[in-house]
Amino acid sequence: MRYQASGKNSEEFLQRLKREVIGHPALTHPFLERFGEGDADAEGIRTFAIQYYRHVRVSRLYLAALISNCRYDEKLQLALAEVLFDEYGHLDPEETHPALYRRFLEALGIGEEEWEEPPTLPEIEMYITTHYALSGHPDFRLGLGALGPASEWPVPPIYAKLSDGLRKAAGLPDRELEIFTSHVTMDVTHARIMMDAIAPYAGDEEGQRKVHEGAMRSLDARSVMLDGLYRAVYRQPVPMFDAPSVRLTGD
Repeated sequence: MRYQASGKNSEEFLQRLKREVIGHPALTHPFLERFGEGDADAEGIRTFAIQYYRHVRVSRLYLAALISNCRYDEKLQLALAEVLFDEYGHLDPEETHPALYRRFLEALGIGEEEWEEPPTLPEIEMYITTHYALSGHPDFRLGLGALGPASEWPVPPIYAKLSDGLRKAAGLPDRELEIFTSHVTMDVTHARIMMDAIAPYAGDEEGQRKVHEGAMRSLDARSVMLDGLYRAVYRQPVPMFDAPSVRLTGD
């Protein structure tokens, strides 16, 4: 469905966009619903852990690319850098988000050779490629939509389901799940920072269309990534659900 800009101001637009983001099928994907109930065997948990690391270890780089793309707006750069500072663990090498994720992998008994060995799922490769393209797009409003609304609003409910499922299925304590539990609260703050940064670029119809497009392309890519995880973890086809019309390509 083609987006129709409302002509309303940026605050009203972002409120409307938040409702659309939270209602996107990616947030109720069958993988999240099933995994969140703890329905995963040991092999499935290891598959999830290894494959999802491929996503987590590069996700900060999208923000870095977007910062370099916003070359004339120092205030926007600072807002993005504040989020990136958290992603890098306030410059503590043991607290970066990839480091927290490796703590989770090690709690599952997965060593570096094992987490590096299997090929990355094509659906995760697609997600990564899509987000590099959006964060590096000449019109950085697409990247703002992808890394702001489509990342900071959905992550708390998604990561709450993932952490619930891992507690039930693997019996891990919260310290080993910090990569997931920290995002449930941290990304509420990140969402506020990102929305304040986006607002000046969403005050007209063109800006709203671009931010909306970036957000929807990101969420559609997330749905595809979750499709791949479902098939890999459960060794079954993805059940029918209200999947979106995928919007992954384009200039």
